[in-house]
Amino acid sequence: MGYDPLKISPFTAKDMLVKHARELLGADARLLDASRGGPNWQQRTVQCAWHVLGMYADYCHGGPRDHPTVRLLGGTDELNHETHFARFVEAVGEERESICIGAAYLQAAFKHMAAEIFPDVPIAKLIADFAAAMTGGYYPTPAVLYFVPPVANRYLAYMLGSQLHSESFDIYLSHGATSAFGNVVSTMSRNGLLQPGQKVAMLHPWYEPMKDLFRLQHHCTVVPLRRNRDTDWAVDEADLELLDDPEVKLVVAVSPGNPIDITLDQRLLDRLQAAVQARPELIVLCDYVYANFMQEPFDNALVRMPRNVIPFYAPSKDFGLAGGRIGVAWIHSDSALDRLLQDMPTATVAGYDATYSTRLPQHQPSFYERLTMDSSSVSFSHMAGLSTPHQVLFTLCALFPLVHPDEARNYFGWLRSELAERMALLYQGLGMDPGWRRRVPCSNYSTLLLLDEVAQAHGPACAEAFAQVELWAFLQHLAHSRGTIIMPGEVFGDEPRSARVCLTSLSKADAQQVGRNIAEAICDYSLDKRCT
Repeated sequence: MGYDPLKISPFTAKDMLVKHARELLGADARLLDASRGGPNWQQRTVQCAWHVLGMYADYCHGGPRDHPTVRLLGGTDELNHETHFARFVEAVGEERESICIGAAYLQAAFKHMAAEIFPDVPIAKLIADFAAAMTGGYYPTPAVLYFVPPVANRYLAYMLGSQLHSESFDIYLSHGATSAFGNVVSTMSRNGLLQPGQKVAMLHPWYEPMKDLFRLQHHCTVVPLRRNRDTDWAVDEADLELLDDPEVKLVVAVSPGNPIDITLDQRLLDRLQAAVQARPELIVLCDYVYANFMQEPFDNALVRMPRNVIPFYAPSKDFGLAGGRIGVAWIHSDSALDRLLQDMPTATVAGYDATYSTRLPQHQPSFYERLTMDSSSVSFSHMAGLSTPHQVLFTLCALFPLVHPDEARNYFGWLRSELAERMALLYQGLGMDPGWRRRVPCSNYSTLLLLDEVAQAHGPACAEAFAQVELWAFLQHLAHSRGTIIMPGEVFGDEPRSARVCLTSLSKADAQQVGRNIAEAICDYSLDKRCT
């Protein structure tokens, strides 16, 4: 092997372990895959509403009589969509429970939007515009449809703090939060706001693809803000001083984190806020995709410094839409990125502006406008924008806690309890106490295990034997002996003999079995036979 499998992408290493298990156990063998975090649940109300709206979009349109499978777009302007939609609901509402659930949510959502968000837009027009978007028959015009930003901004305030109601954000939609994150970084690079060799501070342990993006794709110097397991993952005091380094112009975080599923600690937030006050050009990119997994509201960087923080989110995990590939970034209308562009020498920024001049000749484009144009390689920016049906799906997700606060409270409450139980059962299967997880609020999305500690929990003979085992050999042994896949932790920045475990795609019983399988596979090495 010409590479170290513990140094490459952990997601590539995971694929290798799956392939290894399949080769030895057979293609049809059931694997307990505790690696990637695609959830095994979905928020049903939103899903049903989206599909019902698609049915209504078809209900609105006719076609040539001799071609019943042809739909002709347009021609629905004369309909009163408020009464037409009510007639549709009455016609189909008794067919299936899922249709009833979806139709009821849509009726409540349109009523809420007309009363609370778009008081100047007739409810009939709202229904018509949502239905037109659901057909997927029109280019997104503008790139983000008009009904998305007001809803998205209210959802941001619901998720991260009511103080954000007073802030103004532009909405950027892309194919998942990771895509939105990568696109923001690329636009920064393309406009001289991120340059090779620049220092990027990143929480450690880190989400490995983010480190790879900055280090290998944009050739930046990634400096760690180290968090210590012994202090419940608070950032080391010495590393907090890195925030005072004027060469650090970008800070990257995931909060709650991945693979450490906690939020930014208070000292880090305080120091970060002080750094922004001292250096208003400091930018913070923060992924909040796991925010709804937290039991309680949490202090966060966006509320403290909204002009310097770009938040990212996707309904992939909490709504169970990993395959939907919907992600969003909020760009403040007075973003520090715009101030950095304005402060550039005229000749320098003119060179960057030239890239966009044929697409937006009227004025110097804002960072948000550059980002939108870049998403379609600038030259094709007249076709920019996430697919219109997926813009509707995101809007229905964001409306959910606004329209049905009690149902949302119950849903997210179930979600948090379910993940907490899965995590508790994992540690029960390991035969270990969760330790720091009892003391710190967690999202329970993932955890980092020190495998030598697991071995020690099963006795000195087990610990002594396992100490001689190479990590990759153990991960392969776990994969083929028990069909269990976990990721190496070192590449995430954790200790060398550690592993990342994620339970979102597994049942509670499976979570406990994963713990048992890890413990048993470790104990195999203390038996009087060679493990293969």
